[in-house]
Amino acid sequence: MVDKAGKGHRLVMENREQIALTGVHKVQSFDPKEIILETELGILSIKGDQLGIKLLNLEEGLVDLQGHIGALIYHRNSSGSSRRGFLNRVLR
Repeated sequence: MVDKAGKGHRLVMENREQIALTGVHKVQSFDPKEIILETELGILSIKGDQLGIKLLNLEEGLVDLQGHIGALIYHRNSSGSSRRGFLNRVLR
């Protein structure tokens, strides 16, 4: 789906049945109902049915998925940001 991996993170979805991603560092979890990826922009959960990985090239950060996509969820990096927020408030 996506020809070359560039810097950063890109997600292209076609008809809620195929997703092409760049900027993927790691597959944290995989099953037919949920795939969890570590990307340049944080943790991404892809939920649906009959999910499968068509292409996996972590050296270039490329992942192509197929299945019935129900949700895409980017999770906040709460551990690092809340620590910085707390320290900034204390040191003011």
